[in-house]
Amino acid sequence: MKQILFLIILFEFFCCNFTYSKDILAEKNYTEIEVRDGGTVIGNVKYMGVPPAAGKNLYRDWELSDASKTASEKLIFSKINNGLKNAVVSLQDITQGKKKIIPANRLIIDQQNDCFIPHAIAIVSGTTVDILNGDEQMHNVHTRSTRNQPFNLGTTYKQRISKRFDYPEIIKVTCDLHKHAYAWIVVIEHPYFDMTDRNGYFEICDIPPGTYKFQVWHEELGNIEKEVTIHPKEITTIDFIYSQH
Repeated sequence: MKQILFLIILFEFFCCNFTYSKDILAEKNYTEIEVRDGGTVIGNVKYMGVPPAAGKNLYRDWELSDASKTASEKLIFSKINNGLKNAVVSLQDITQGKKKIIPANRLIIDQQNDCFIPHAIAIVSGTTVDILNGDEQMHNVHTRSTRNQPFNLGTTYKQRISKRFDYPEIIKVTCDLHKHAYAWIVVIEHPYFDMTDRNGYFEICDIPPGTYKFQVWHEELGNIEKEVTIHPKEITTIDFIYSQH
């Protein structure tokens, strides 16, 4: 009976991870070239649907109410323009373009008030991320990954874990001690991507002229795609809209 239960859990784990990463991150051979006449895409990702429960107040006060601690960050959009936060926009079929640049200053995910801050980041492959414990209590960092080496490490106050992510994948990061706490690390092979801000805006620059498939990934709403033609040294504006239906 225990063996059967173990196999069921293992099967669900791999199915879950495969679902996260099978669309947006299909790895291709990417060649770095000098881009002299590249175009730019600016745009907005919107959600036209019923507002979710109020999000956590993570930045104004250190102490959070019990209601705030259990509120979800998985669907946050602006009341001003319906812009959707934490959506990753990327080119799906680009094979050559500008050089990948690893950030000089490492990106940080901090565990505060039993939450991961920020809730999601998008990085180019080869980037190292620092994961901190900002709480005066024990946490752990547990990655659900299949291409990058998974890890499950306990952390104490002010402890720092540094991990490099070399392969494209969408990774869910959890704390086993606080079941509601989780974050996303989206690793992309090339530099043509952006994560939407709190009003749903994004910008992708220096794209070689041509026609490409742009894809948006969102943890709750899934993927949407649009084909866009990039012209030399021109700015193209596109919008993506998630509908509740």
